[in-house]
Amino acid sequence: MTTPSRRPRPRKLARAVVAAIGALGVVVGGCATPAPRKPLEMTPIGTVPDVERTVVEPDGGTTTAPNSGTASTAKEAACTMSEIESLEQALRGCDSPMPRAGDVPAGLADKLELSVTSSAPSTTPGGRIDVTLTLKNKSNDPLALYFSGDPKPRFEVEAFDAKGARRVDLPTGKAPKTAYPPTRPAKASRITLMPGGTARVRVPWDAVKTRWAPEKVKTWEGRGPARTVLANLPYGKYQLRIALPLIAFEKAELDLPKVGVEVVP
Repeated sequence: MTTPSRRPRPRKLARAVVAAIGALGVVVGGCATPAPRKPLEMTPIGTVPDVERTVVEPDGGTTTAPNSGTASTAKEAACTMSEIESLEQALRGCDSPMPRAGDVPAGLADKLELSVTSSAPSTTPGGRIDVTLTLKNKSNDPLALYFSGDPKPRFEVEAFDAKGARRVDLPTGKAPKTAYPPTRPAKASRITLMPGGTARVRVPWDAVKTRWAPEKVKTWEGRGPARTVLANLPYGKYQLRIALPLIAFEKAELDLPKVGVEVVP
């Protein structure tokens, strides 16, 4: 004879259900998705964070600069030279803050000597000649020279008539507004010439006259409004000089030299 199974009492059954639900909650809570981890910020080997640090100087002062105060010192040393064969190229690596009034040397006529030469005494209409300007420190002390640019200094040959009074390469009439490039921020570059040191800049010149060229304003890299070739210069004698973007340059104090060339058949 089979003994009939006992049914659980309602109170015991309720306790069992509650216990089972509690156990399930523990399991579910234990398997909950963990909070996302913050990814590690990786820094390439050999790099140094760009953090401002204060550097103690020998004279007791301090200099605040990115990473250290040695970067500007190293650049100043690299831009202090006795012989510079390509001034334009040297200035590209010698950028500098705009100088204050006290930074620019006074009396340049007594310290800086300028001379200009041409690669040939003559050329044909439309022909090319290289013009070289040499800057020499004739003082007994290092001479700091600041140049301005937008953003880099621009050197350009200017052509005058035989008397050196009238420009012959520029267009006639006033330039249209559309020929002017957008205003660009002015920046400075600095080199220091040692006593007796020289710096040279060589600029090619074409025996041509020009016209205003608004269509070239977006790609214009020269000084002033955009221009392009109009025609060859006629036969005759001309005076050439290189425009010098030297900061605090005073024409009354220091004249730009000219060199004579002739356009021949």
